[in-house]
Amino acid sequence: MKWNRSAHISLMVHHWIFWLILITGLGILLRMIPSLFNAAWGVDFGIYYGLTNSFLETKELINFYDGWGSSYQYFPVLYTITGILHWITGIEVISLLPKIAPIIGGLTIPVFYFIVKELIGEQKIALLASALLSVSTFHIYQTSHAAPLTVGHLFMMLSLYFFIKYIKDQKYFIPLLLSTVLLILSHHFTTYFYLISITFMLFYYTMERSVTSKHLYHLLFYIGLAATIAFGYWGFIATPVFAFFTEKMFIPPIGVILLFYTFIFSGVLFIRFYKKQYPSLPPISIGKNIPKEKKIVIVFSLIFLATIIISFTGLRGVYAPLTHLSILLSIPMIVLVSFAFAGFSFLPKQKGNMFIKGWIMGIMFSFLYAIVSGGLFPDRHLEYLIVPLCIPAALLLNEFIKEYKESSERHLFNPQSSTFTMHHHMKKIGVIGSILILFVSNMIVAYPTIDSLDHIDERVSDPCINCIEWMQGNLSSSSIIASDHRLSMLAWASGFKIPLGIDNITSAIWTSNESTECIPEITRLNITHIIIDDIMFEKVINIDVGQYYYLTNRSYEKFQTSPFEMIYRNATYNDQLTEEHWIEIYKVNYSKINL
Repeated sequence: MKWNRSAHISLMVHHWIFWLILITGLGILLRMIPSLFNAAWGVDFGIYYGLTNSFLETKELINFYDGWGSSYQYFPVLYTITGILHWITGIEVISLLPKIAPIIGGLTIPVFYFIVKELIGEQKIALLASALLSVSTFHIYQTSHAAPLTVGHLFMMLSLYFFIKYIKDQKYFIPLLLSTVLLILSHHFTTYFYLISITFMLFYYTMERSVTSKHLYHLLFYIGLAATIAFGYWGFIATPVFAFFTEKMFIPPIGVILLFYTFIFSGVLFIRFYKKQYPSLPPISIGKNIPKEKKIVIVFSLIFLATIIISFTGLRGVYAPLTHLSILLSIPMIVLVSFAFAGFSFLPKQKGNMFIKGWIMGIMFSFLYAIVSGGLFPDRHLEYLIVPLCIPAALLLNEFIKEYKESSERHLFNPQSSTFTMHHHMKKIGVIGSILILFVSNMIVAYPTIDSLDHIDERVSDPCINCIEWMQGNLSSSSIIASDHRLSMLAWASGFKIPLGIDNITSAIWTSNESTECIPEITRLNITHIIIDDIMFEKVINIDVGQYYYLTNRSYEKFQTSPFEMIYRNATYNDQLTEEHWIEIYKVNYSKINL
């Protein structure tokens, strides 16, 4: 039988696996962009690089840690995966780590596909939702980092998938428990979002379905067990985590535990009692009769207005004020979120709607608490919230596509009408154009949006890596390095000392125009060397959360004078032989300081 190449290609293109691979590949590529164009990526990259090296040296999952922060060593899944791949491939950790994380982040996309397929039952909706997640600005940016949260996202998605399967079939308990443990060992904040999501999933499931007591006990048992393992790990091993929640939630550790158990069990009991009193719960149909196009405009207007107000008032717990450019670049994200909220009216028709609503409302509940309290990083909620929001957004997109197809079918039966033909073509252009703009614009703004906030620049250039390598052979390990957070963490990972905690560097070193103005700060911290690169000079010096400064020509030029001495400079050049990136090390000559 002769092989028909064109028929084979046509069959492949129309298969869902082809599109899922394509969507996943796009998602991985978008998340890998920073690591393809930079030596490394992330202000905290040095922390994870150092802990991976510690794992390789000691072969222990949890290693001693004395860097910035307090709990990174207790979430070793990223370091373990990187270490194992290093042993297998022989690739240096500093090159391997930035490439692994974006792949892990991109793998959340196929897992999300299977979650949506399980909840909706339609491949087309699942593919649309996965495609939206692959280009979602919030998700692209966060899962591009070689950080524990990226691995946390993957195991949160796996746990959600197995949780949904477990609700239907208890044989999935073992893979569910395994993925839950890996999630807990991956990232504490992602674990928090998982627990709050499945709790609200249970609430909605109990409210909208007739759940037997035995089945309910099984679900409560798992959620209680997952929470107990998490709380136990945080309480007895990763002890700084409870300090994190105490600080962000303003509740002591025992209060966090009691609040969770009280909330989930009282919530289920209340729903069961309420259902007995009112067996037929009236459906919530806010804006049911409003046209979907009008809903999009209304939601967009409200969110955009709120964004403008926040740019003036600020938001408690958010340390980077919105700039005019960042608001402009946020428009594609706001449009995507507007599509999602406008698509809520299509959720009740879906078989798994109670899980989708619970997932969204759980994170929304936490988001509102974070906004009111100023704790729990309100902005960080967006990267988790956008995931379930891709589902109603996909439902709305599907409605637009269905309307276009119906219009095409009507056109086939009435091809002579010029008015109808024009309307058909305009609708085709509108539908295809809107979808393309939605996808492409979200891809384009993923990195520029954060960059436009002017409070952080996460690029690590080749001169930075060259500088660290030079330091290891030419500077004493007792040297105390002053730089931004990004380069300080790389110096720490390479065995050098950096000011931390109450000894953190203040603005004096960076903003003063004369060397005499920063000498007291330098001597107080015993700084021996100062590192500056083009990113610090041209963009921003990010020292800590909410602590960032900007160099001027004068504040930079003071390092050209006594008591500073340049001892190292490295640069890369573009095709026009113009410096692309550079880095400099200045030694502090204490013999020229009048103490």
